[in-house]
This record gives sequence, C-alpha cells and structure tokens, in this order.
Amino acid sequence: MNKKNILITILIGFAIGVFILQPLGITIFTISSQNYEINWWQYLINNFIEIVNINGNQIFENILFGLLGASVALMYYFGKREKDIDNK
Repeated sequence: MNKKNILITILIGFAIGVFILQPLGITIFTISSQNYEINWWQYLINNFIEIVNINGNQIFENILFGLLGASVALMYYFGKREKDIDNK
C-alpha cells in the first residue's frame, strides 16, 4: 500500500465533498423544499460563495461533507486496487 497515493486520494475526495457535493446537495434540498420557486443556478453560486466565506457553522458542514467525499474516494481507490490485483 502506497501511503502517498492514499493521502492524495483522501485530499482529493475531501475537496470534492466540500466544493461539489455540498453545494449540490444543499441547493437541491432547498430548491425542492421551496417548491422550485427560486433560480437554482443563482442559489448554487450563492451557496458556493458561502462555502468559501467560512464561519462557525460552515466549518462543521465542510468537515462532514469533506469526510463524505473522502470516504467515497477511498472506497473507489480500494475497489479499483482490488480489481487490479484480481486481474493480474
């Protein structure tokens, strides 16, 4: 097991969780609860700006979504690694 590759996978997954999964998840939830009365693209941009401007509540959400992304990336990494080992 290469520890450098695992660390890179965790960091990439954390970034994907914070900057992709979090804005999409929150905006989809909000727009469905608002009965589709708001502009989704504008709300997505505003949500992304809110993620970059970190406050106390946002740190907790960033950590949780980052852990979600990192765990999905690790599952992909180890699944791909196991498949490559089986093919040899």
